[in-house]
Amino acid sequence: MSHVDRRTFLVGSATVALAAACGGSDTSADDSGAPVAIDGETTRSGVPLFLVVRFPDGYRAPATMVPGIEQRMPFAVADSIDIMREGAPDSLTFVVSQGETVVAETTVAAHREGIITPYYPVKATFPEAGPYTITLADYPDVSAADVLIADAAEGPLLQPGDMLPSIATPTLDDDAGVADICTRAIDCPFHDHSLDDVLTNGRPTVLLIATPGFCQTDICGPVVDLLIEEAPSRDDIDYIHAEVYVDPADFEGGGFPDLAPLVAELGLPFEPMLFVANGAGEIVSRVDLAWDRAELRDALATV
Repeated sequence: MSHVDRRTFLVGSATVALAAACGGSDTSADDSGAPVAIDGETTRSGVPLFLVVRFPDGYRAPATMVPGIEQRMPFAVADSIDIMREGAPDSLTFVVSQGETVVAETTVAAHREGIITPYYPVKATFPEAGPYTITLADYPDVSAADVLIADAAEGPLLQPGDMLPSIATPTLDDDAGVADICTRAIDCPFHDHSLDDVLTNGRPTVLLIATPGFCQTDICGPVVDLLIEEAPSRDDIDYIHAEVYVDPADFEGGGFPDLAPLVAELGLPFEPMLFVANGAGEIVSRVDLAWDRAELRDALATV
């Protein structure tokens, strides 16, 4: 197996959902069985566009979203050849429903600042656990995306309002047994301090969990590079980058490396993930899997 193949263990359901969405089974059709394009025209492949789920949907992996707290769901659009880039619509209107009840209807602009592939971060607060569907208001012939919301007590991920746990992370002075504390080609500047130390100083904290050396697709995007570019504009924030694996060299020969202590303790089923916490250590923003420079700026602006 290649490094990219093994990395899908952590991107988990997002990768599975992407593969499933790119199959013929998710291609929409009208009553005659003929494909229907979301823009009313055929695409370069002669088949319609359709939604691509870029987050754990709860069906092809354990549910990670919970009710009562706003959840973020990034989508892309694709045809049968590839995810759309230049041809992606500038905005789409999404409808979140539970049965016949509309939970939310929101128009979402395509996000593409500083990244290659545009995506649409849909945000909604689900009233209760259970199955929901997400459709495109203007394109009813496009197949719905199904999502499953976990019971709040069973949700595996830290949510806004939770406290960022005080856990040691590797630094330049103490690698804490992690063989490569930054897999970026040129180490990033976010390894001077440990997370548990900065959480005591009363300043806001940004924790980025990502493994740039193994992010060879734009599913996770250039998230470390984006943070490097944006960090100077907010020098009142402490920034921590934590890698995913104890020793990526264990990939060689078909092995699988142990997860770094932070990732294991948080029980993260995928990455990258970015937490923004205020001076008290309370998480005020979290973005996962795909984000651009604009969403990153918005997240930093929450503290």
